[in-house]
Amino acid sequence: MAKEETLFCACHPNVPTTLRCNRCGRPICVRCAVQTPVGYRCRECVASHQALFFNARPLDYGIAAAVALAIGLIAAPLVAVLGFWSIFVGPLVGSLTAGAVHRLIGRRRGRWIWLITSGGLAVSLLLLRLPLWLSSPFFLARALWDGVYLALAISTVIGYLRFWR
Repeated sequence: MAKEETLFCACHPNVPTTLRCNRCGRPICVRCAVQTPVGYRCRECVASHQALFFNARPLDYGIAAAVALAIGLIAAPLVAVLGFWSIFVGPLVGSLTAGAVHRLIGRRRGRWIWLITSGGLAVSLLLLRLPLWLSSPFFLARALWDGVYLALAISTVIGYLRFWR
């Protein structure tokens, strides 16, 4: 019976292992192994496989930012008027923004499209509302409802662009 050689993890050179990535064959330890439906793989193989799903172009990020800014600039004055009722406007603006971005970028997926879109909504609210927050004696009340609106709008964008699509 031949004696097997001792393998060491490719990422942790002092950790002995008998496990190998089922795609590239690199030795991996338990900390580096990612369980997939077809077996254990190294993190690099998993990342390269996931990269196939993200096909957005660099221009798509600019489109997402512009659309979010435009819709956010239209919605921000509405939120100022509605106060408490902005809890209903937030998800509506978030779904409208996410849907518009998704259609305008050709239904492509980007790893950070959701973040750029969320940032566009936040920046648009800050551009219009920051002077009002600072000049108003009711600073906390205004900021509270704006924050609720923004949290609902951004959570809807994240749910739509990151997890659902």
